[in-house]
Amino acid sequence: MVNVNLLRFIDRFAGVPLCLLLTLVRYLAYPFWRNSTLPSPKNILIIKLSEMGSTVLAYPAVEEIREQVPKAQIFSLVFRNNRAIIDALKLTRSDNIITVDAGSITNLISSGWNAFWRLKRENIDTTIDMDFFSRFSAIFAFLVCRGNRVGFHRFTNEGLNRGKLLTHEVIYSAHVHTSVAFMVLVRALFYPDATDIKGREMINEHEFRVPEYFPDPYDMEKLRNKLKETGLDIGRKNMCIVLVNPNSSDLFPLRRWPLGNFISLSSKLLSSRNDIYIAITGVESERQDAEVIMNTVQSPRCINLVGKTTFQELLALYSISSLMVTNDSGPAHFAVLTRLPTVVLFGPETPALYAPLGGKAKNLYAGFVCSPCVSVNNAKASPCDRSYCLEAISVDQVLQCSMKILDDTAVINKSID
Repeated sequence: MVNVNLLRFIDRFAGVPLCLLLTLVRYLAYPFWRNSTLPSPKNILIIKLSEMGSTVLAYPAVEEIREQVPKAQIFSLVFRNNRAIIDALKLTRSDNIITVDAGSITNLISSGWNAFWRLKRENIDTTIDMDFFSRFSAIFAFLVCRGNRVGFHRFTNEGLNRGKLLTHEVIYSAHVHTSVAFMVLVRALFYPDATDIKGREMINEHEFRVPEYFPDPYDMEKLRNKLKETGLDIGRKNMCIVLVNPNSSDLFPLRRWPLGNFISLSSKLLSSRNDIYIAITGVESERQDAEVIMNTVQSPRCINLVGKTTFQELLALYSISSLMVTNDSGPAHFAVLTRLPTVVLFGPETPALYAPLGGKAKNLYAGFVCSPCVSVNNAKASPCDRSYCLEAISVDQVLQCSMKILDDTAVINKSID
């Protein structure tokens, strides 16, 4: 993955002048491009490049599109390593998912160019930009689509300047849940007057639902075999599997609860009940932290699955587990698909905006006066170099919350069979 700070730098210092230049082009070319009316949505592109977790929060908005225009073709533009969640959610047909490879600058340019020409051939008449105030997503939408272009606009806010490239300018509020913000974008498309889109309505995210994911038997069998390799035969034993996700994406490392706290929590969970088994999850790049936990806890009931499962196998694991303790990151939202109860640790961001949908999550948040310190206004770049707000959440507080969930659910004897 290209360095996040480099992407932010490029987006700001190259994106701003490009947006202003294209704004000038738009107004100069307006007499030639002008149509009496904007087209009815038929080929709709949803731009949601990054953050797999918040893609789950976009699901209700995509369902709204299907209800409004059931015959529309929906396309999705996403970073290649985030594609798995689009497939799991079935947001669109597999061949309508266009990916961009952010593994290097060269790959980013090459795959972006290919994506551009693919979408030009698809005659996209509508774009919905869900990447908040990214300049390059706005530029891409403008170049691909001559019809409806929906996205967030700064209005009276300082900064966040990405020109006047939108046909449907939507106000962004940092005080509503992200799923609501996405829904406002979609509903703005169907307002009768596209010149004054402010999203003046009440929307309750607690009414939103996401689909339930049922793992494929093939993925279940592969998971069973991988668990056996770790010495965990869940087909024979009654057990309570508790998942521990000690990392977050490299985009926002400040969202990580201290590793020592995860070690202490794992040890206390194992000591509390003999039927509890800990499974540490994560991607390959997070293996080192998992090995630290394993080497410190040193229990046969603590296994390391970091980097050992596909995304589909991970969801299968969620479906047979009783609880997950996780930082504020994608897994907290993936768990919603299998209705897995979670304890989610918030700090630099707030559950008011990013709490998982569905009501199965217990969100712990210290509520420091400086928190949340990351937002769309600062490109998710915190001024802090240490997460004091996460350190304020104690191990005993998380343990107590976890045990209460396990006791209340009483779903402790799951198996693959």
